[in-house]
Amino acid sequence: MPKLSPSAIEKNKSRIEEAARQLFIKQGFHATSMRNIAGRAGTSLGNVYNYYRTKEQILGSIIEKYQTTIDGRLRSIFDEIDQPLEPESLIRFGKQIKKMVNDHHDFWLLMYIDVLEFENRHFRKMFEGLVHNLRRRFATQFEEMKNCGAVHCDVDPAVGFTALYMQFFNYFLVEKLFGGNRHFGLTDDEVITQLTDMYCRGLLQNHNGGSTKSSQVSRKKHKS
Repeated sequence: MPKLSPSAIEKNKSRIEEAARQLFIKQGFHATSMRNIAGRAGTSLGNVYNYYRTKEQILGSIIEKYQTTIDGRLRSIFDEIDQPLEPESLIRFGKQIKKMVNDHHDFWLLMYIDVLEFENRHFRKMFEGLVHNLRRRFATQFEEMKNCGAVHCDVDPAVGFTALYMQFFNYFLVEKLFGGNRHFGLTDDEVITQLTDMYCRGLLQNHNGGSTKSSQVSRKKHKS
């Protein structure tokens, strides 16, 4: 048998991984057999085993390729942010997160499969050390904001930015994967603006040290 060229090998592996991806999303990882994958890919079972020892190795390879794409996408998004906690930057950021979620639907489906069937073994690294990584990425901007008093002295801007990033991310995941259908009762642009406003100004009117109406009511009830 003639030896296959590297490009031919990659073509065969891509065909097998594409077949596996479709089956994993349609019927789950554990319900899919290597024989199923071979049949969908139009190749022999032995040929699948020539490239992959196990089904999980196929899944790992699929996720790794998607992860490389997502990592590149996020780097590009973060590179466009000059001031990570400025409202205008956050609104643009929210729209970019929406597009990223919408553009990679299958990746997030695989993430939920990983959560359900592997306790997030493969996707865990995507979220590990997230605050630390963003603190390092925007260290100069966050330090400048702390020094000029732009954020409360007891607030970690890296935590705040990460929290809003995850809120945008989770909102659009629910909309895209679970048919949220405006589950906040607002358009996507309105949600982005509302969340940005709440994170930048705070939720309570007198949050800068004054007594809010709710806290006054609470104290009155306590005294009575």
